[in-house]
Amino acid sequence: MLVEQLKIEIKVYLRQPMYLLFSLLMPVFSFVFFGMMYGNADFGGMSYFANYIPGFSVIILFASSVYNIGNQVVGDKEKGIYKRLAVTPISLGRIMAVVVFKAFLLALLGFVLILLIAAFKFHVEFPNPVFYTISYIITIIYSLCLGFGAGMLANKLNTYSAVMMALFMPMFILSDTTIPLSVMPDIFQKLSKFNPLYHMTNVLRVAWDTSRYNMDVKGFWVSMGFLVVLFVLMVVAVVFNWKKKR
Repeated sequence: MLVEQLKIEIKVYLRQPMYLLFSLLMPVFSFVFFGMMYGNADFGGMSYFANYIPGFSVIILFASSVYNIGNQVVGDKEKGIYKRLAVTPISLGRIMAVVVFKAFLLALLGFVLILLIAAFKFHVEFPNPVFYTISYIITIIYSLCLGFGAGMLANKLNTYSAVMMALFMPMFILSDTTIPLSVMPDIFQKLSKFNPLYHMTNVLRVAWDTSRYNMDVKGFWVSMGFLVVLFVLMVVAVVFNWKKKR
């Protein structure tokens, strides 16, 4: 039953090419484009790919987890799907689990595509592949929680989509993923400290190459602290909103 539900979710997703373009194809294309431009460059004493494979992995996370899962939750709420399911024998928890698992698979697929391109096109060596993969899977789960929480807080699909699309570009630019923050004006560097994509990238860069930890111990723990606080605030907001509606 769960497998059949998952097949249906994937079929519905594939019928919406804009979601596929935004969450998978655009980040992968961008990775190839910037890799061809800067693949031989060094940034901060580290290779381009040591810096930007984690960054592009985070972009895929945002698109496939935070944006898409939130979009679906808000859209289903707006259509009253969850209210109708609540009075049927079908488990709402199981339906939501399938929705979340679909987003998890998409994020994992984007991650695999990035690594395959890095390995076979750019011949990148992976210093800690197992540790990095485990760290990325944990980050996927974290991002899914944020996306699900954002979807629970929003009430209108158009509003949610407009806000996320408006936020994506500045968050993308200030994530230190494509253009190094070190070459940007000070005001942009300061604004990046409020960008969750920037902090996820910092954490995953350490997972990619653990030697980076000793280079910026404070920066790593600041990023970890930011992500933990953001998660706690999201949980509090969702619980408060849920109790208020009930």
